[in-house]
Amino acid sequence: MWIMILLVGGVFLSAFGFAERLLGACGLERLEAKNAAYLESSFQRTLQTFAVLSTIKVGLAVVEGTEVGVGFGLEVGDVVQAAYDYVDIAWRTVLAGGVVLLGTQSLLEAASLADHWCLTVTFAILALAVLTQGHPPRLPRIHLALRRAGLFMTIFTTACYLILPLSIAGGACLSSRITAPSIEEAESGLSALTEDLFPGNQTRDGGLWSTWAGIKEQINQTVTYLKEKSSEMVVWILKLIAGYLFDCLLFPVLLFVPLVWLTRGTAKSLFGFG
Repeated sequence: MWIMILLVGGVFLSAFGFAERLLGACGLERLEAKNAAYLESSFQRTLQTFAVLSTIKVGLAVVEGTEVGVGFGLEVGDVVQAAYDYVDIAWRTVLAGGVVLLGTQSLLEAASLADHWCLTVTFAILALAVLTQGHPPRLPRIHLALRRAGLFMTIFTTACYLILPLSIAGGACLSSRITAPSIEEAESGLSALTEDLFPGNQTRDGGLWSTWAGIKEQINQTVTYLKEKSSEMVVWILKLIAGYLFDCLLFPVLLFVPLVWLTRGTAKSLFGFG
């Protein structure tokens, strides 16, 4: 009887938002705000890096295509093509990272909207499971189905409230300690490379690219610079790719999966499925 009273009370408290406010006061609201700030700052940084890589990519494509378009017959293919391939891989990685960050933001917003309703449904299912309980159960098939549904909803609700936010917060902590210095170094190096190769975005309008006399000189300078900086550029791009791979995928997933596994094992024991 006391369990039924608590479960029914939980249904009303969660349905009218009291449980949501109580959990927010216990720290979940602050955790949600930190995750939102981290994802937004990461997305803005991704946009800046994407713009830098896009400038390099367009500039290298212009240099590579100049031999056909102008007819100088310059042998720039190997150097520029190799640099373009590396930049293209980084460009695709950063683009995918931005998509993952946007998807994670949307997932957190969806979880924030659905979590208290999931909690309400969980309490209701558990109340019905207790109501059909007996020795033996009065409605064995319905009781078993309710227990299984209660197990699933308990895991799902815990994931919405705790596991997903903790995975992102843990990923942010690991990122700041492990990958952030490498990503910052790579972004600074690529930004400097952009300014050295294409100052003032001369790949568009104006500057050396708009005059026939300056094109050959600009191409020679670009090829020479790429030969000197090729090894550094490769290191920057590899650090950038590894950093985005760990930040956007590996860190959150490596935290999410064990937490789900632990929650599932605990819930199964509580529901008698262990």
